[in-house]
Amino acid sequence: IDINWTRMLIRAAAVVVIFVSSYIFFDYIINKNQEPVIAEVEANDPEDIRTYQELMEAEYYYTSMIENRKEEFIRLTGNNAPLRKEITIELKELDKVYRELKEDLKDNADNEEVVVAMIQNYRLKLEILEEILLQLQPANENTKDDEKKSINL
Repeated sequence: IDINWTRMLIRAAAVVVIFVSSYIFFDYIINKNQEPVIAEVEANDPEDIRTYQELMEAEYYYTSMIENRKEEFIRLTGNNAPLRKEITIELKELDKVYRELKEDLKDNADNEEVVVAMIQNYRLKLEILEEILLQLQPANENTKDDEKKSINL
């Protein structure tokens, strides 16, 4: 067996380039969707810096959790456009409140309370999505069970 090492190395390099470019693209998309608060606010007080770092951690955690729940919600609602539209409107309202809180944070309006309110906003969005998913999952399981029963008959 004659192995062409040059060809093999070119293929391996192509795989590495594809992997690295995919990672960079994905990282860019994720960071583009998240608007870091710490960069927008000047914090000279060490306590403020700690508060902003906590907010960044919470923002990252809740954003990823909310995105996961949204994907699951979209998957479970399938072709139920009215429900999807209603929930999207609710989430947009919470996004609007979050943007207002972010403006308050820029204005240094009692930072600790604003940060707590921002985190609470994320929690509320996540709770709404999780509650809806809990209600949708039994309905989907019943539908699948009914489909299995009708197939077995």
